[in-house]
Amino acid sequence: MRRERIIKAVNSLREALHAAQIRELLRVARTGQQADGVNRTQRILLAYNEFTRHYQQFGDEEKDLMTFFGLNPLLDLAFWSSLIDGEQSVNRKLLSDVDVGAYNVIFVMPKLRELLTRDTDKGELVIADAQGVEREIRRVRVLIAEKERSLTDPQIVINVIRSMDELYGSLSSLHPDMGVSLAIGSIDSGGAKSFDFFGAGVVMDDMSTLLVNVWDRVKYSPEENFRYQIEVAMMAAGFVSRIKEAQAQQIIGEELAQRTMRVVAKSIETLFRSGAYTEEMDAGREVRASNVLKPRTQLIEFKHEDRADVKRDDARPALDAAAVPMPKAADILRDLQDQLDLKETAEAA
Repeated sequence: MRRERIIKAVNSLREALHAAQIRELLRVARTGQQADGVNRTQRILLAYNEFTRHYQQFGDEEKDLMTFFGLNPLLDLAFWSSLIDGEQSVNRKLLSDVDVGAYNVIFVMPKLRELLTRDTDKGELVIADAQGVEREIRRVRVLIAEKERSLTDPQIVINVIRSMDELYGSLSSLHPDMGVSLAIGSIDSGGAKSFDFFGAGVVMDDMSTLLVNVWDRVKYSPEENFRYQIEVAMMAAGFVSRIKEAQAQQIIGEELAQRTMRVVAKSIETLFRSGAYTEEMDAGREVRASNVLKPRTQLIEFKHEDRADVKRDDARPALDAAAVPMPKAADILRDLQDQLDLKETAEAA
């Protein structure tokens, strides 16, 4: 799991526990204390509703964290039913274990998050060039699509870094006097390799936009004419027109213009064939780049060692009320869940 994913997962899970007031709910269940004027069953149902709503937005990273910290009982209707039924149905050791896990997520993990956070995690930085002039640089994060247990061929990393450097250099020719070279702010791994490239803001914006525009036009293209499709996509995205405008304004000459076109097309092709993609190419799109792109070399995979203590069941059978007999309180929870599903269906319609 990459640092950025760990930080995001901690924030999401911590927010869910806070919103549902899980620790306060567990304290009341253990001690039997209850604030005046508060309906106990209603409070438990509201907490269940709130946590379930957050859980529906969780990814694999948040679910893995729940397993690591022993919070999976929060997915079990029987656990919530026992809270409603009262002290005689409550497993006090289970309550204590869940409380400890929630405490670690809420109070301990943020400290670890601070250790994982770097200054280069910011999308924008200010640096001083060789003349001491302050310049703003921006980030483009490039990831390499890989299988879960694959090792990366060094040549793939070399190709990605070289192609990004050549792409940045070519786009910089359209913006004279930038005075900022491409730099790598950080490298991370865990499910995918990621590289944070920093460069002149306007050039990095052009690069990010061009990669997305080209990808949107070639994602269905066959392998046979991939390079040609990239060149056509560059034309459709308006890049060729920009080159001609730069020529007309005498920013670049004809020879440099032709070279820029060739280098940009070749760099983008090499990136895509190496399985490289940006966050924008992968977020909220009909075809996600991480599901399509993959390195065009044989991947080296290592054997998976089963770890029973961190095994997670994505099917969430504990939330299926029909799977096992439930006490009467579960009927309340099941009805509530049905109402939530109907509400979400109506809103989606």
